[in-house]
Amino acid sequence: MAAPQGIVRVRQQDQTATFKVEGRATMIQSLPLRRHAERCLAAGARSLRIDLRDCAYMDSTFLGTLLTLQVLASKREKGELTLISPSPSCGKLLQQMGLHTVFRTEPADEAPGGTWTELATGMEDLTSFKRNVAEAHEELASLPGQAGEQFRQVARCLAQADAVKPPTPPSGTEEKRGP
Repeated sequence: MAAPQGIVRVRQQDQTATFKVEGRATMIQSLPLRRHAERCLAAGARSLRIDLRDCAYMDSTFLGTLLTLQVLASKREKGELTLISPSPSCGKLLQQMGLHTVFRTEPADEAPGGTWTELATGMEDLTSFKRNVAEAHEELASLPGQAGEQFRQVARCLAQADAVKPPTPPSGTEEKRGP
C-alpha cells in the first residue's frame, strides 16, 4: 500500500541508482532525492531510475526536480534518467503536461526487492530547500508551450520573492521591541 505522506527509498547497484517513490511526491521529498542522486552521479552512477508505480501524486517541485536530474544525468557519458512504471495518476499528469515525450519510461521488469534505504526528509537547510523549489520551477519554465508558460510565471514570482529581503536596521541602532 502506498504511503500517503510520501516516502522515497534508494538502492544502488553498480552504476545504477534506483529510487522508489511511494505516496505523494512533493517539494518535501524533492531536495533529499536531488541531493542523493547528485551524490550517486558524483560517485560514478550513470543511470538514475525513478520507480513511480506506487506514487499517487507529484507536485510541480518534484516534477521540476526530475527534469533537473535528467539534465544532470545526461551530462555524464551514457548517463540517463528513466521513469519506471508511472502509476496511472502519474502517467496522466505526465501526459497532460506534455512530459511523456520528455522522460524515458520503462515498464517494471522486476518486483522492487533488495535492500532499500529510506531518504530522510526535512527542511533543516531552508536556503537549499528554497533554491531547489526555484530551480525546479525554472526547469519547468524551460518547457515549450503552455506548460512552460504557466511555470515561467511561477518562476518569475519565486525569483521576485527571493529578491525581496526584509530591511535591516542601520548599524548602531537597535530595533525596538514591545515592552
